[in-house]
Amino acid sequence: MKNLLHGILNIPHHLYMMDSFKNDEDFLIALILMGALFFLLALIIGVVLILMFFLILFFLISGGIISASVLVGIQQKSVSKGFKTLFLSVSILGTTIVSVIFFYFINLIQHWWTADISIVAGIICGALSGWLLGLLIFKASGKLVTFLKNKYNDRMKSKSIN
Repeated sequence: MKNLLHGILNIPHHLYMMDSFKNDEDFLIALILMGALFFLLALIIGVVLILMFFLILFFLISGGIISASVLVGIQQKSVSKGFKTLFLSVSILGTTIVSVIFFYFINLIQHWWTADISIVAGIICGALSGWLLGLLIFKASGKLVTFLKNKYNDRMKSKSIN
C-alpha cells in the first residue's frame, strides 16, 4: 500500500500538464484559415450580388428609356420624335451621372461647397449639358442618316445604269 501511495503521489508533473499549447497553435492556424476562407467567400458573393443588382438596374433603366421613346414615337406618329426622345433621355441620364461624380470629387479636393450643394450643382449641370448633347447627337445622327441614304441611292442608281 505504501508503494502504491508513493507511486500515485510521485506521478511525473508532465502528465498533469495538458499538452494543449501545441494543439491550440495548430487549431488557431486552422481557425484563421477557415475564417479567411469564409471572408473571401462572403466577399465574392457580395461582389456578385452587387454586380447583379447594378446589371438588373441597368436593364430596367434601359428598358424604361426605350419603351418611353417608342411610346412617344407612337403617340406623336413620328419615328424622328421617338429617336429624339431616346437620344435626349440617354444623354441627360449619362451626363448627369458623370457630372455628379465629377462635381463630388472636385469638391472633395477643393472644398468649395458642402457635399449636398456639389451634388445638386452636378445634377443641374449634367441635365443642361445632357440636353444640349442630346440635341447635338440627334442633329448629327439625322445628318448622318441623310448622308448614308443619299450615298445608298447613288450607288443603287449607278448599279441600275450598268
